[in-house]
Amino acid sequence: MGDKILFVEDEEDLTLIVADTLRGQGYEVITAADGMEGLEKFKTITADIVIADVMMPKMDGFTMAKEIRKLSPTVPLLFLTAKSTIDDVEEGFAIGANDYLKKPFELRELIVRIRALLRRH
Repeated sequence: MGDKILFVEDEEDLTLIVADTLRGQGYEVITAADGMEGLEKFKTITADIVIADVMMPKMDGFTMAKEIRKLSPTVPLLFLTAKSTIDDVEEGFAIGANDYLKKPFELRELIVRIRALLRRH
């Protein structure tokens, strides 16, 4: 069994494509559609890495990440965002993000970044 990825994204089509691709790479993928669900799932499963959209309903990615950081100071966090201002990037890293990927992104780039983060942790 591969590493466990918690993928938190509100765009259903993107979630299906990414989850399918990552499973094809041998990862176990747990998905959530918003920050609240993502946080609840993080509490019940042990994820090796968390990939989260920033802009989501109910609870955004930054707020969810702050809560996850309280539970696990070391789990790798990768943010996906359509917002690419330096302020957003800065805020993400201040919260404890390990990496950032701007939408739209290449799936191959996402996989390379996941592998790098998992190797480092």
